[in-house]
Amino acid sequence: MARQDYSTLDGLQVADAMHHGLVSCSLDTPLRTVARMMATYRVHAVLVTAHGDDQMPGGKPWGVVSDLDVLRAAAAQEIADVPARAVADTPIVMIAADRALADAARLMTEHEVSHLVVAEAHSALPTGVVSTLDIARALAGFPERHPAG
Repeated sequence: MARQDYSTLDGLQVADAMHHGLVSCSLDTPLRTVARMMATYRVHAVLVTAHGDDQMPGGKPWGVVSDLDVLRAAAAQEIADVPARAVADTPIVMIAADRALADAARLMTEHEVSHLVVAEAHSALPTGVVSTLDIARALAGFPERHPAG
């Protein structure tokens, strides 16, 4: 496969385009509520977090429910009683805020995801999200964040 050229992103870091902070929910949050959260906060992915003795499938401390995960579930069943843990299938790909934005674009392309969880370099704890729309904004020459995000 040919290496993608994201030279138009030269000089920009993930921190220049990312959304700081995360919208999150518990493992048992109904998907209808997750959909409301996405609509309210105008995001396409919600972090699903395990607390206490709860665990995500595979023992991970968190997962991601994307807008496509919600759509797939809604096509198959009524989502009011489906917990977030049941569809938190979107692969979690993480990147540090100080990495080049071109690296984020490459990771999204390679892993076929539309969001990366941005993590603190020293602790690997999630601090935000960078999306394909954030990168498109940077490619268009508008790396600064807009209130409507």
